[in-house]
Amino acid sequence: MGAKNQTTNRMGLTALTIMTASNMMGSGVFMLPSSLAQIGSISIWGWTLTFCGVMVLALVFAKVSELAPCKGGVIANVGNAFGPYIGLQTTLFYWLSTWIGNCALLVSGVGYLAYFFPILHQPLYAALTCIAILWIFVALGLQGAKVVGYAQIFTGSCMLIVVLGIGFSGWFHFDYSLYAQAYNVTSQSNTQAIMAAAAISLWGFLGIESASVSEAQVINPKRNIPLATICGLAIAALCYISSSNVIMGILPHAELVTSTSPFADTARFLWGPTVGQCISAMAIIACLGAMPGWQILQTEVPRSAAEAGLFPRMFAATNQRGVAYKGLICTACLMTGVLLLTISPNLEQQFRTIIILAISACLIPYAFAAVSLPVVMVAKQLRHGRQFVIYSCLSLCGLAFVVVALMGAGTQPLFWGVMLQMVTIPLYLLFVMRQQALKGSPITPIFSEQRFGHGPSASISAGNTDGRFRVDTVYKGK
Repeated sequence: MGAKNQTTNRMGLTALTIMTASNMMGSGVFMLPSSLAQIGSISIWGWTLTFCGVMVLALVFAKVSELAPCKGGVIANVGNAFGPYIGLQTTLFYWLSTWIGNCALLVSGVGYLAYFFPILHQPLYAALTCIAILWIFVALGLQGAKVVGYAQIFTGSCMLIVVLGIGFSGWFHFDYSLYAQAYNVTSQSNTQAIMAAAAISLWGFLGIESASVSEAQVINPKRNIPLATICGLAIAALCYISSSNVIMGILPHAELVTSTSPFADTARFLWGPTVGQCISAMAIIACLGAMPGWQILQTEVPRSAAEAGLFPRMFAATNQRGVAYKGLICTACLMTGVLLLTISPNLEQQFRTIIILAISACLIPYAFAAVSLPVVMVAKQLRHGRQFVIYSCLSLCGLAFVVVALMGAGTQPLFWGVMLQMVTIPLYLLFVMRQQALKGSPITPIFSEQRFGHGPSASISAGNTDGRFRVDTVYKGK
């Protein structure tokens, strides 16, 4: 009965595509116009660079999911490809990025809610409202992926109405002179401004891996995951580039950079307060509606890691609907703490602080996920022919894009990235000690027939009497 319930609670292609697009847009579209306005309209080139880079990553992630489908998707495959330490590191980083990013969703949604309730401009009330909404969505997430999928179809539709409504009709009111006046408002060169815009706009595409990571919750994942990834990216890119640029040509720059609800303010500016209220209401539904989809991501990756022994076993515990409920509740508690610790008098500044933390955490997993494709292809004995060369080049391009985004993000993400890496060292040592205590079992294979099929296989053993690691390499035929 439990297995049947888990199967019937899975998502189909339509819900998965909308969830992927909604996760990306929900994570950035409603506040990014204000954030990018602090750089200027030159950010359109940052958007272009980011879209090309993310498209490469999408193709790589889709191919990895096709060749080596597993619970946790491309993030889990990093551990399969590079071993337990890198697996633990990327899983921890990605897990952090998902639930920290969810905090930004809440801040953005409450920013639009303040359109109706001005008291929410006060930091403490805004934070408490975020926390209350968070726990309401935790209750929804516990109902299973199918319920989440239905909710995403509704909230994603609201999102498309808001974003495409402004992104299309706004061009009839576009003022190019207003757009050009704030071309580069930073004190940096155009190149530096473009890289900074690319780093910020990358936030808008976090979630490109949503379909892959949700593999355990998807019907016919081998077909639906690649399709949902590419289609979701196309929808998000169209909405982003159109809406963010048209808003810069409608709202005065001074008003846009301080706006906590740029879409609603644009609608009010064009059509009056009544339409502004309608747009704000739909933006609230759409923005907060992305929460359940992100909750799937923030539970599936640690669930996969827990089943592999990298995370505490509690993250693998599921309820009768197949939801990793203990992991969901744990991350909700952590999110509550982040929302309280990042309270700022300026809601947009709180949003920027949170997305910097999330970007810091996501770039390392993206880099390893990109490079894992050639490793998977070698393990699958697909290292010959034009296809291997093409996908290897795509992997290198994806890695280069991550490096550019990291450089453009400035020193703060680099600092937090290094700090997070240092945290993984003692955690990994605890993992090694645990594995040694469990009958001296090997840590994990770097290449494994069980995980990737046939091909070269290597394992790292933690049970040596001299206390050192030993790498045993064997070659297994078909």
